[in-house]
Amino acid sequence: MKSDLLAYYREHGPMTEVKTMRKMVTDIPPDVAVIVDYVQRILLHSHWSRAYGVELTEERRREPMLRSFEEKLVFLSRRGFQHVSDQRSLQDKMIGICRDFSVAAAALCREAGIPARARCGFATYFEPGKYIDHWVLEYWNEVEQRWVMVDPQLDELQRRTLRISFDPLDVGEEHFLTGPKAWLTCRRGQADPDLFGIYQWWGYVYLSCNLILDVNALLKMPMQPWDGWRGYKTLPIDEWTEKDFAVMDELAALALAVDENFREFSQSVLDNEDIKVPSDLIEGYE
Repeated sequence: MKSDLLAYYREHGPMTEVKTMRKMVTDIPPDVAVIVDYVQRILLHSHWSRAYGVELTEERRREPMLRSFEEKLVFLSRRGFQHVSDQRSLQDKMIGICRDFSVAAAALCREAGIPARARCGFATYFEPGKYIDHWVLEYWNEVEQRWVMVDPQLDELQRRTLRISFDPLDVGEEHFLTGPKAWLTCRRGQADPDLFGIYQWWGYVYLSCNLILDVNALLKMPMQPWDGWRGYKTLPIDEWTEKDFAVMDELAALALAVDENFREFSQSVLDNEDIKVPSDLIEGYE
């Protein structure tokens, strides 16, 4: 792996940078298992809250609206956290979604000097036979010289409930497909696009959403699924032409080769106003 690419993913982006709350992330050990434990100490997944005996008010359901890790640390500080390693009650944890677990894990990895990136795609372990919208962490394992996918959301309760048989600290492609991989798998006729999605949203409408979210996450701009902007993120799929699908095919192929040709991939995203995250969504984070 090129050293400059690893240096890029070792550095923070607008969503993971820690500014005023540095006291909460001091002395993070370069140990992914410990980092995942810290993430699970500060976050509680909104869709799993009842399984932990936590009933959410409408106000609490809005907590995932805080996008950046810095904002989350400010919120946690107000709830009594002094450091991300603190052990506090379930009620004190911040409510988040899978994206938030992955972004927090990426932030702490970078604080520990580990190259890391949040990845958006689809998991096979939530509903049998389906590929459910999900985010994971990807970090560079220096010893094994490879990117390793980690699901920082899967704590003991979730692993037991879902009957997880694999190691959440090393999630294979049979369990998680990134947005680009899922898109091309369906476009090549190797999987049914209608099996990809969540709730009432399935097919290419969600495949395109996660492809766009993932390519921006690869440029350190991991956004929320409900974030919309002009272009392919909000263009109704029934209005797409074959040319539009071809654009996404090329984008997905470039994303899969991001480590081999980062410059071409990054320029393809940054030069396309219909794909990249617009400045009005990231003002205040730069």
